[in-house]
Amino acid sequence: MADLVERYVHQVGRYLPPKERAEIEAELRSQIQDQLEDRFGGAASQEEIASALAEFGHPYTMAASYSREKYLVGPILYPYMMLVMRYVWVLTPSLVVFLNLFGALISPPVDWLNVLIQTVLTGAQGTLIVSALVVLFFALIQHSYLKINPDDEFKPMDLPEVDDPTHVDRYEAAFGSVFGAFVILFWLYFLYMGGLALPFIFNNPENVIPVPANWLILITLSSAAMIAMNLYALRRGRWGSLPYLIETLLELFGAICLYFVIFEPIFQRVLLSMPNLAGLPLPELLVILTATPIMVGRVPKLIKLPGYRRADSPPASKTAG
Repeated sequence: MADLVERYVHQVGRYLPPKERAEIEAELRSQIQDQLEDRFGGAASQEEIASALAEFGHPYTMAASYSREKYLVGPILYPYMMLVMRYVWVLTPSLVVFLNLFGALISPPVDWLNVLIQTVLTGAQGTLIVSALVVLFFALIQHSYLKINPDDEFKPMDLPEVDDPTHVDRYEAAFGSVFGAFVILFWLYFLYMGGLALPFIFNNPENVIPVPANWLILITLSSAAMIAMNLYALRRGRWGSLPYLIETLLELFGAICLYFVIFEPIFQRVLLSMPNLAGLPLPELLVILTATPIMVGRVPKLIKLPGYRRADSPPASKTAG
């Protein structure tokens, strides 16, 4: 009984703000258990529990009932807004730091204290502005004439298990695929230009940092393969050990490609004005910094996937020895 109830409570919690989540989950769990106790005397079957949960309604609408319509971004859109926010909070300050430091390194002698202060201020300002635009975008969707409601029938027995490593979030997978498509356009632009064309840094838009075309092609193919793996998992409805391992290896290969496509070419350009940096393994360190979050985020799931068996999986067949 506890498993199906926990799966329902967990799904409701996904659509609640973190500071309210624990309290509401505890209240909802107690409410469900009390109702099951009253109706079935604590000995309910899975089908009876599913029937009771169906009366509580879709996790989206249950989460919305606790918000009392006082939200700027509702429970259905909230987790996907936070998904975008996490990208914003990582990419925006990283981009600002990269642009400011690179600009300082290729410029005449600069005041490094001033560069540091400007980097911090610009990074904070840029992150706040982009975050505000993301919130505004989702708020406009939330309060537009479009009715934001779950369009699929709620079936309690189809609820994913808590911390199910095989579960595929279709919206997250779709967002990742769209984001990957924009990244591919980015690489194709550089491939067309014959290298890193950075008009937003250089005064001369014709200034292009040469990059090996074969590595640009490889990173483009790697990005396309990652989209294909995402779509495969989305179509299949779950991650398997092999597909997830392949996607992880593709991400690590992408980090290696970045060494040849971005880190090393830019470092060579920096050496023209600062030859004293020649002994520093900066491109290698950047590859390690890029690969570390990939490993930290994916290794636990890779370890858990091979021995994981979903409750709805058919029993393993026994073969005669």
